[in-house]
Amino acid sequence: MDIEVKYPLSAIRRQRVATQRHGCAGQATAELVVGLIALLVVFMGMLQIQSLARAHTQTLLAARQQAGQDALTSPYLLRNALPRWISDWQAGNDNITYSRDDAARLGSAGAANEGIIMHANPNSLNTYVPGNELSAASTATLSEFFLTHGQSVSQPMDLFPVIRSLVYGANSIQFQSDAWLTWTHIE
Repeated sequence: MDIEVKYPLSAIRRQRVATQRHGCAGQATAELVVGLIALLVVFMGMLQIQSLARAHTQTLLAARQQAGQDALTSPYLLRNALPRWISDWQAGNDNITYSRDDAARLGSAGAANEGIIMHANPNSLNTYVPGNELSAASTATLSEFFLTHGQSVSQPMDLFPVIRSLVYGANSIQFQSDAWLTWTHIE
């Protein structure tokens, strides 16, 4: 004798809904935690970028101030050697160009003269506009530009641990800023 037990349809549905609700509640909590962690990482990244930008601006302003003071002195003053003419960069050990370990391939003022000024045809320009500055620049040397140099180096800035482990991989970042201005003698 086979006994067939029939459950009411509503009881089966209630059991399934209860099982589904219990599983969804755990999943929602996990998604909330992951979302909060992602928001925290984004917020920490924004704070780190803001502090690095402030430090970079401060070093740039200090270099600009030093060059500006030299630009207004009576005698022409150049603190360091003449600016280096860089033609290109050679990637360092990390094989990433324009990073800290790269080496500069030095160029010359002649390359800048040929690459920029000579394309403007300063000789023919001088026939149309006699005494223009561009034609005079084609024969000028760098010392005739009377550049003053300012340089500033920041203190090493510690990175947040989240940024250190996820983005950069170093404990701190240090900025160096250079500013070049034209010497202006006012009497």
